[in-house]
Amino acid sequence: MPQATYGITLASGGVSIQKSAVRSGDHSNTYEVTLPAAKACTDFVRTDDNTAACNLPGGHGYSNGNFDVYWQLVGVDYVRYGVPGTISTNALSLDGGAGDVFPATATTVTVCKQVTINTAIDGDAVEIIGLSLEYADAASTKVGHVDMLDSGAATIEEIDLKANVPIVYDIDGGATNVFTGNAIASTKASHNDSTNAATLKIVSLEDSTP
Repeated sequence: MPQATYGITLASGGVSIQKSAVRSGDHSNTYEVTLPAAKACTDFVRTDDNTAACNLPGGHGYSNGNFDVYWQLVGVDYVRYGVPGTISTNALSLDGGAGDVFPATATTVTVCKQVTINTAIDGDAVEIIGLSLEYADAASTKVGHVDMLDSGAATIEEIDLKANVPIVYDIDGGATNVFTGNAIASTKASHNDSTNAATLKIVSLEDSTP
């Protein structure tokens, strides 16, 4: 029977906390996907909450599709995700999406074309699931986003990620299961590092015969 091991260790001031758990299921789903570096844009212009435009760098290599748009204000990270984008040479027109409303004109933004991961995760059967956005630089402060969708492209759960900070939902251990409903058929992923690629890891253990 497949198993997943999960542990936490925290020590400070002579006091330590340790927790380890073993979860069992009948199958696991694991994904390890490279997310190419994002693109730093210029000349951002806001039209309204969900409509904007900016210029991609030359040689960007992007084509029309869905984009996630990142920015930071007063040290807080924001993202508008799943925004349909149309490209004319280097000019990117953005209209739609979900998440935070677009910021003011002239804000510095980074865009990343969504990477589609074909997933087969039955949220109702998940015992434990973890996600991690990983960089070679352990001190990275970049962020990312995943939008987990059913076969009809409806969002099951969307999650903000921080560099090198795993998120684990130990559902068998009492965590709230936010992945219930239709099975997760695809995951749209991105991040905001315009210099380095990232690695997204998803590890899910499920029990379809509880």
